[in-house]
Amino acid sequence: MKITGDYHIHTSASDGRGGVLDKARAAAALGLEEIAIADHGCGSFLFHQTEKKFAAQQREIAAAASECGVRVLSGIEASITGEEGETDVPDSVIAKCDVLTVGFHRFLQPRFILASPRFLLVNGWGGERAREKLVAFNTRAWLAVLERYPVDVLCHIGHRALVDAGAVCRAAAERGVYVELNEKHIDALEGCVEEVLASGVEFILGSDAHSTDKVGRFDAVAAFIRRHGIAENRICGIGRKPVFHDKKGFKHTK
Repeated sequence: MKITGDYHIHTSASDGRGGVLDKARAAAALGLEEIAIADHGCGSFLFHQTEKKFAAQQREIAAAASECGVRVLSGIEASITGEEGETDVPDSVIAKCDVLTVGFHRFLQPRFILASPRFLLVNGWGGERAREKLVAFNTRAWLAVLERYPVDVLCHIGHRALVDAGAVCRAAAERGVYVELNEKHIDALEGCVEEVLASGVEFILGSDAHSTDKVGRFDAVAAFIRRHGIAENRICGIGRKPVFHDKKGFKHTK
């Protein structure tokens, strides 16, 4: 399996270590053709992207791509913050992204928790039985975010916030949204892999690397692909490149 792209990488702009240039150099050393920087959205509790840091990062991206010969895409990993499909990233940032990745995260600022305590606290900190009761509730949130935002990638589906994966992935397939094969959280797909595969959705590789030595590393994902017989031509980052939505001038629907 020849890895050519890694579309989920963190830097010190959020909770990763090292800058864009470090990641681009590591990708070049591995023979990758392109990567996407996806630092955590603006609502993460401690380590998060800001509009000021995002602007500086875009300058880093241009410089790193020029030096290393690897295409570096500008992205962000947004958090779903409630049942209506809200996220923690302002439209002004999304409009400048090449890649919008969206998923559930529990370490958000208090203002988001106060606005949607059931969604964030039960999914984030509740036991399995309590979280299982929120499947329909969570599924509405994921479907809503697909309606309201130009999402490119759904990351670690089923991690903490349990959903009807078949319904979510069918909606993603209809909108040209990729489901991430996430190296850190690939186990979250094991319980719903049949529904995901049957949906017809396409996949994308994301290491979720927080340190430079993890860039482009996909041992767990490779094993998952072999175990479930997923055709490589269905996966972006193995030879073929993804196509992302145009976000210029984006304003989300109310």
